[in-house]
This record gives sequence, structure tokens and C-alpha cells, in this order.
Amino acid sequence: MPTPFQNAPLPKSSDHDPELCLRRLRTLTYEISVAEERERERIAAGLHDELGQLLASANIALGQLGELVQDETARSRVQDLRKMVAKAARATRSTTFELSPRVLHRMGLESSIERWSARIERLHGMRVHIVKASEPLPLCDEMLALLFRVVRELLLNVQKHAQATAVTVSLRRTGQQALILVEDDVVGFEFHQRSVGLGSGSGFGLDSLSVQLELVGGTLVPDSNPGKGTRMLVEAPLSLSP
Repeated sequence: MPTPFQNAPLPKSSDHDPELCLRRLRTLTYEISVAEERERERIAAGLHDELGQLLASANIALGQLGELVQDETARSRVQDLRKMVAKAARATRSTTFELSPRVLHRMGLESSIERWSARIERLHGMRVHIVKASEPLPLCDEMLALLFRVVRELLLNVQKHAQATAVTVSLRRTGQQALILVEDDVVGFEFHQRSVGLGSGSGFGLDSLSVQLELVGGTLVPDSNPGKGTRMLVEAPLSLSP
């Protein structure tokens, strides 16, 4: 009696083509990143719409309670609780932005980068100067989210590895392409020139984002030498091809 495997179709020779396998893996990586982005958006919406509203309501209720309390010690305690709730609300907004910046689609790429940069400066003391395009870049939603993640990852890499005190992010449009240049001011970090793809050793950071850029017709070009600073040029279409 034949086994199920005897009736199974033989694999095509193209299934063992390394280039085809790499393209499939890259496509899978992109699809996973899209699914992750949607899940982050769902969680962020829940935090904003549910937890954020609950904290706001609690703060209002505590304020009303404080007006009714006559004892000074108790009133002081209520004020302390209001401060704690306000701090929790700020932390919730920060986490919401980390997960999926809602301001991204409302304010555009430049303003979202500015908001993220302000956080970098506040937490790490690294100044970020934004040179905006003459007009806001007309990016589709998918490219907007991808380019923001790329710039965010680049700034985090500079902050962690380049020992920079200031970074410049320049944005401009050339035809139907968006160009973003990220430059630090001091040391730079060792960035090995190599083909970008899976298995290059740096996990799902810049390599993963480079693959995603490549899949939509974009590029991430490094120019970094220790002691001479770091320049990273991002080029991407304004919208996805139909």
C-alpha cells in the first residue's frame, strides 16, 4: 500500500533556487512586519481609548473629591493621588506613541519625527535638528509608517553607538522619491558594508527595515567611518506601486 508521501508531488527545481528562497523569506519578513504594525496599532488604540479615558476620568473625579474634603491632610493626599494619576496618564500616552504613533497619520512624517526627537533629547540629551522639505512629503500611509520606523531606528542607533551630541535629519523630495539624510556630529560607528538581507547578524533592526525598503523599491545607504561621523541616506518612493 503506497504511503501518503509516495503520492506527494515532487518539489520543483525552482523551490531550491537560493534567490527565490531569499525573495520568499524577504516577502515573509515584510508581511510579518505589517502584521506586527497592525497589532501595535490595535494595542495602542486600546490604551488610548480605554486606559487613557479611565485615567482622565479618575483625575477629574479626584479633583472633585479634593474640593469636598475639608481636612487639610486628606486634601493633600488627594492632590498626591492626582499627581500619580497624571503621571500614569503621561506614561500611557508615551507608550501609545511608542507602539504606534497616532500623530503620524494626523500630522505627517516631519512633525512625528520632531516629536520623537524631543523625546530623545529629553531622555538622552542628544539634540536633533530637523531640516524639513519645502513642502510636506505626500506619503501614502504604508510609506509614512515605514519611513518613520527607519528614522526612529537610525536615531536610536546613533544615540547608542555613535556618542553623538547632535544629529541632523534632512528631508526633501526629488520627483516621486523621498530622500532622508541622517548625519551625526562626532564619532560615528562601524557599519560594515554588506548586502542587506536576512541572516546578516543584526536581527530585526536596521537590516529588517532595509529589507522592507528594498521590497518597496527603496534603499538605505550607509556612509560611516569611525572618527568621521555617520551619514545614512534613505531613499524611498512616495507611494507603493499599484
